[in-house]
Formats: sequence, C-alpha cells, structure tokens
Amino acid sequence: MYAEQREPEFGWTDEHRGLRETVRRVLADRAPVARARELAEAGERHDPALWSELAEQVGLQGLALPERYGGFGGTLLDLAIVVEEMGRVLYGGPFLPTVGLAAPVLLAADGGEDGPDGGPAAEYLPRIADGSLTAALAVEAWGPAGEPVVTATADAAGRLTGTAPVVLDGGDADLLVVAARGPDGPAPYLVETGAAGLTRTPLETLDLTRRAARITLDGTPARALGDPGRGAVVLARARAVSSVLVSAEQVGGMTAATDLTAEYARTRRQFGRLIGSFQGVKHRLADMAVRQEMAHSAAYWAAWQEPGTPEFAQAAAIARSYCGDAFLQTGLDAIQLHGGIGFTWEHDAHLYLRRARADRALLGSPQLARAELVPALVPTVPARSTTEGIPA
Repeated sequence: MYAEQREPEFGWTDEHRGLRETVRRVLADRAPVARARELAEAGERHDPALWSELAEQVGLQGLALPERYGGFGGTLLDLAIVVEEMGRVLYGGPFLPTVGLAAPVLLAADGGEDGPDGGPAAEYLPRIADGSLTAALAVEAWGPAGEPVVTATADAAGRLTGTAPVVLDGGDADLLVVAARGPDGPAPYLVETGAAGLTRTPLETLDLTRRAARITLDGTPARALGDPGRGAVVLARARAVSSVLVSAEQVGGMTAATDLTAEYARTRRQFGRLIGSFQGVKHRLADMAVRQEMAHSAAYWAAWQEPGTPEFAQAAAIARSYCGDAFLQTGLDAIQLHGGIGFTWEHDAHLYLRRARADRALLGSPQLARAELVPALVPTVPARSTTEGIPA
C-alpha cells in the first residue's frame, strides 16, 4: 500500500528533518493561521494557488503514492510529518480529504505495489499526485470493529441511493469515494462530479477552517471499486491509514495550541507577576506538554508500523483513541489559560478547539476506537455491537 518503512529501531533521518523544515517553511509563508482565518471569514474553500504549488513545486500530494502512479514512493511516516505540519497552522484545504481519506481507499482496493495495472487507481491517483484532482470520502458512520455503517445502497446496475450526512470537502471534491451496500456487502464506489442524482448540500460545521457537505444520492451512477466481497476489508484497512494521519494532524494542532499558551504565560502579567509563575498555570501547562508528547509518540508509533498488518491496525486504533481526547483537552486548556482574551472571536484559541472537536468525530470517536481494541487486548470479550454517527 505504501513503501516499506520499518527499520530495526525508530529514528528521524536527515530526510525526515529536511521534509519537516521544508513543509513548515512553505506553510508559514503561504498558509499561516491568519490565512486560515481569512479564508474562513471569506467563506472560501481554500487557496487554489497554494494547492498547485504544493503539488508542482513541493510534490506533497504524491509524496507517499507509488511511483507508477506518478508519486514519489514515500512512506506513511513521511506523509504523517506533512499532515502534522498542516495541523499546526490549521490548513483547511483538500489535502487531508484527498490524500488522507480518499486516496488510501483507492490504494487499498488496488492492492498497492502488487496490484494489477490499470483500473481506477491508475486513472485517478496520478491526477491526485499532480494536484489536478481532489477527492472526498463519504461514509454514513463506522461500526465498533472498523466496519462502515452505510445507508447508501447499490442496485444491480451499480446506481447508488442514500445519504452521507457529513462529508469533509464533499461539496467541492471532484471525486467522491462512497461507502455503500452492494450485492456482496459494504464496498467503496466512485462517483464523479456532475453525476445524475447527486446532490451536495453545504453545511455550517463547528470547524470554520474546513468545509463539509451532505451528500444525497438518488439512483446515481457509480463505479464499484475493488474486488467483489472485499469491500469491508478495503474500507477498514484504508480507515486505519486515515486514522494515523488524522492523529498526526491532531498532534500538530495540540503542539501549536500548547506553544501559543506557553508564550502567553511568559508575557501576560496579572497581580504584578507573569501568570506563568503561578503554580496552577505551571501545572496545567505541564499537563499540556506531557499530553502532546504522548500523542506524538502514539501517532508516530502507529505511522512506523507496516500498513496492512494486525500490529498496524491496533496501533492506529490506539493513536485515534488517545489523540482525539488529548487534542480536545488541550484546546479547552488553551482557552482557559488565556483567560478573557481566549474566549474572544478575535483570538485563535477557539479555532484550535473547533478543529479538535471536528477531528475527534471524523473517523469515529476515541471511545469507539477503544471498543475496537477490546478483542485484541481481551480476546474473550467481543466488540460492542453499538455504532456511532458522525456529527456535524
């Protein structure tokens, strides 16, 4: 699915450090948090010029795609570094929906490097790599064992009918990867922009830096993706990859929120003293720093595992179970430690809290991730049978 990445011991290489430095420099120059706020207030989707630059000059969209699909053959670890840096600046463009959510389904259905030539992966992944195509993943919800819970169904002709209530970038993406119930169970289907019976209703969601839409399908022509009978496996495997990348984004967000709060504590005076000198503030900042380090370890331990293995699936669930709650608590702490200014619309603290709440629900809650881990940790206890929706 992605290039081989395991080494006897984990360690950052010069290539990793160079990649992080390059991405951070580009984003600081072209997509700081102030730019994310500017786009959000203007109601715009993203900066198309930056999207093209990321593809043509930096090559981020194709960084971890196989070379035969126009990519650079990088690893999931490389991609996690990129997404973490985007999380720091609350980048709201289509990178995560396209590269982090939809592309893994195309790769998992294709079989990666060992898959057959031709087919949907060969048709769409090169266009993702060069930045000419954006995509989104439409799933109703996720079950306790990582299986999709879908309301969309496919008829004998492959036409889809149903609704996905909240689809990240669903209103703007050129290609929709839809989880629907087909003749052989849940499976991914491809729906292109302009297909008959496709309705995309923009939504006002909590995260102001990203756009989402409700996807309604009414006899919409679609193309089945992958081998019959393997749809649930493909979606579950792709979801594990996406979970790692969302966790990496959460690490970036909580790192920035922690740094922002620590800097405020070093400069804000109250009662004649810097507030960072108060014991209660020190303890809260220490908790934020420790939480960020643990989330960082969980996300990159998962990214280091070999995709498609049982160890990878377990590590991805662990990362999602911890990072979602950690980012949310860090966002809450950031606002509280900023005091009165932290509650204002003009301050950036609320943008991180909004992203934290949205990311936490993106692929199923941390509680759902912990339920997925139960059979692996306690084999005699089955997974819960309850399911959870994906709120706006």
